[in-house]
Amino acid sequence: MKNQWTTSKGTDQIAATFLLSRRSVGVALICGMASICMPRAELAQDVTDAVTPRSVTDCRGRRVTLHGATRIASIGGTITETLYALGRSPAILAVDQTSTWPEQARKEKKDLGYMRAISSEGVLSLRPDLVLTMNDAGPPAAMDQLVASGVPVVFVDATPSPEAIEQRTRFLAGIVGTQAAGEQLCSALTGQFQQLEAWRATHTGKPRVLFIMRMTNNRPMAAGKGTAADAMISLAGGVNAGADMQGYKIVDQENLVALRPDIILLMDQTATSIRTALQADPGFKLTPAGRNNAFVSMEGERLLGFGPRTPQAALDLARMMAAVSHPV
Repeated sequence: MKNQWTTSKGTDQIAATFLLSRRSVGVALICGMASICMPRAELAQDVTDAVTPRSVTDCRGRRVTLHGATRIASIGGTITETLYALGRSPAILAVDQTSTWPEQARKEKKDLGYMRAISSEGVLSLRPDLVLTMNDAGPPAAMDQLVASGVPVVFVDATPSPEAIEQRTRFLAGIVGTQAAGEQLCSALTGQFQQLEAWRATHTGKPRVLFIMRMTNNRPMAAGKGTAADAMISLAGGVNAGADMQGYKIVDQENLVALRPDIILLMDQTATSIRTALQADPGFKLTPAGRNNAFVSMEGERLLGFGPRTPQAALDLARMMAAVSHPV
């Protein structure tokens, strides 16, 4: 699927706008990138509140006409973080609870609730002119209601990979008219990923890392393949101990021992309670991580968001893993 956006034509209003714009220099940036469910900007304009409508094809293949991007409802910390990094925070009307960075976002913007428990009525009551939402936001019924409301809704690809970060950055920069800033940010990201690669080249250990999201009935819910945690562990140079599982699964004591994690990876938000529960589990004490009390943690969105902070977060995680790693 390709994401692309073009300037709409053929209406009297657009014709009038074109005649007026002949008195100033028009700007068109053409860039292409083909990828499955990834953004590709074909025509961008530098003024986000221009009268001229534009159309964008989002990661679901939906063609959406945009009439403005000055009252944005941002559903997903990755989107919020990127818009701030692009210098377009004034265009953000409201953010969801995963928008933990920068810290002022949730203090100065209206609250949309948790990204997987969005209320369509709550979003629409704020009268946004554009809803930017991560593709994995929900619930599905609320997303359908937002789409049916007539307010432009653009779904943004949520693939957790370095390539996806750069493509999301360019896509969002195109929507808010900050293409130059988008290219600068992508250049900085490339340099940071190169620093990560250089560090990993001199630190070749590959500890088995198990990310635990939460405890359910005193049993850990761990990350398998196809998760952002799986991608981040790999990016930091580790091996996902839960890679034989798909998605998130509850792990009983016997299976936890069989996974043989060297390190337990946690989110800062839940680290204390999960660490306490695991340390009291006789089965966990039989694992390398349990014997060595090997835990590392990081703020959840920084760890799993795959936004502009990801390359530095991965490097920090790699260093923490190296500090506590005790491979069998």
